[in-house]
Amino acid sequence: MMKAACSVFIAAILAAPILVADMNALKGTWSGNWTPKGGVPDSITLELKLDANGKLSGKFLTPVPMDFSKASFNSKTAMVLLEAGDPQSGKHYKVEGKVEGTEIKGTFENNGVTGEVRLIKWTYFGR
Repeated sequence: MMKAACSVFIAAILAAPILVADMNALKGTWSGNWTPKGGVPDSITLELKLDANGKLSGKFLTPVPMDFSKASFNSKTAMVLLEAGDPQSGKHYKVEGKVEGTEIKGTFENNGVTGEVRLIKWTYFGR
């Protein structure tokens, strides 16, 4: 019994850094790339914000600057969903991924073309 309890405790400790404890950890600038299936990696940068009520919002900075039309985060699964449409080109962009500490890994869709996305949160360490 003690051995099983220790195993569960150790597994919980190892899994803890994977989940985001609170939505405040999402705030900030995230960048990285997405790779369409069979294609060349392309850069992507986005900015996540929380309003006074704790609602997630933000915008894509690249590939095209545009506000999110949809932004959600499930703290139980650590899944984030971000969508936006470019009014100039009519293209639709969507990020669906799991937040693991300072990384978001998942899929990116650009007007029907999907691929893998990996974003890393910008951090600043003062001297």
